Amino acid sequence: MNSNRITEDEVLSLIISQLVAYGYSAVAQSVADATGASTDMMPSAKLSELLQIAKDKNEEEDSDDDYSGKDFDRETPRDDMDVQMNVSGFDAESMRNAQPKTAPEYNQLYYTQHKGPCRTAIFSSDGRFAATGSHDSSLKLLDVNKMKNRSGDAGDKPVIRTLYDHLEQVNDLSFHPNGLVLASCSNDQSIKLFDLSKTGVKRAFRYLQDAQPVNSISFHPSGDFLLAGTKDAAVRIYDVKTLQCYTNSSNADMHRGSITQIRYSNTGKIFATSSLDGTVRIWDSTSSHCVKVLDGAHGGTAVSSVRFTNNEKYLMTAGLDSTVRLWDITSGKVLMEYKGHEQRVQMLQPAFSYNEDFILIGDEASTDVVCYDTQTGALVKRVPGHNNLVRCVAASPVDNGILTCSDDYRARYFNAPNDA
Repeated sequence: MNSNRITEDEVLSLIISQLVAYGYSAVAQSVADATGASTDMMPSAKLSELLQIAKDKNEEEDSDDDYSGKDFDRETPRDDMDVQMNVSGFDAESMRNAQPKTAPEYNQLYYTQHKGPCRTAIFSSDGRFAATGSHDSSLKLLDVNKMKNRSGDAGDKPVIRTLYDHLEQVNDLSFHPNGLVLASCSNDQSIKLFDLSKTGVKRAFRYLQDAQPVNSISFHPSGDFLLAGTKDAAVRIYDVKTLQCYTNSSNADMHRGSITQIRYSNTGKIFATSSLDGTVRIWDSTSSHCVKVLDGAHGGTAVSSVRFTNNEKYLMTAGLDSTVRLWDITSGKVLMEYKGHEQRVQMLQPAFSYNEDFILIGDEASTDVVCYDTQTGALVKRVPGHNNLVRCVAASPVDNGILTCSDDYRARYFNAPNDA
């Protein structure tokens, strides 16, 4: 007999607590009465977490995925960690007498295909890895260097792993700052955390359950907190270690519609939210209080996206008035408008290029990606390649590489010749 084996009473207690957590309190009470198990009838997800650990362990042992070559040393500092902080980026002073820059010569170097529309993508903070999320509920983890440098060899596979754990479409992704964890959120009302350091594991090691579809997530630069915006108007802030969820109780601070996107600034001192209610809100991360509201940011239409510049002085927004705007956060005034694409229906997600010289966004009137000069607002390039609407553009933090996500089921990787 194994002395470490879990007892019958412990098993029954776990079952009862799990039933309470799922909302079956009456059933849980019946089980407790029938078995005489000692329980406090408090909700707990410990049983499902233990089962998930066992399932992942079994998959890890059975998997033949080769991930041993990936350097995910938790103790080794990354030379590129401060790359975003060191890039000079955009500043309003540079707008005076500015002339449009020549856009990069984007060449398609690779594409990967999902089984449904590709909805979202992200690069890790060091630019070595990227991930995509799809309507088919799957995620793909990609090796950027292999996307850049295709050799044609049998081992030349940029897709490191395909991750499955959601039940509905994936809406947003966020890499933990340590590069070892990828978070995803979905219409299935959950946030999943995937451990990328475990070879072959394709399912989440931890999940955060909400009561609403989760539209957007963002890790704090410290990695200790995770923001979440959902179909309702309240901002969620999760403590990653304890899984405790905090929300702002002040109705005056809340949006009046679903949160479409949520993003921390580069240092994490502030964060921003966009909403179907047509407003953009800037929040203090320490107090979780709203410190500025941009009312009618896009003429009263829904706002689909928010992005801070690296210096945290400016904010880019996109909305259903077919306009991208750049705002001065302190004054709340518009510095520049970018017009030339159409956005009337879809929640398109734009991106700054790594040096913030350009803004890239999809176009409902075509299958192109539109490239604007940040300083002048000029439309300087259209990037073709897809066969359907481009919903999301993600930009590498270290070079001109971009990932474009489309309803043609594909994510395409483009880069300029001097960066490839």
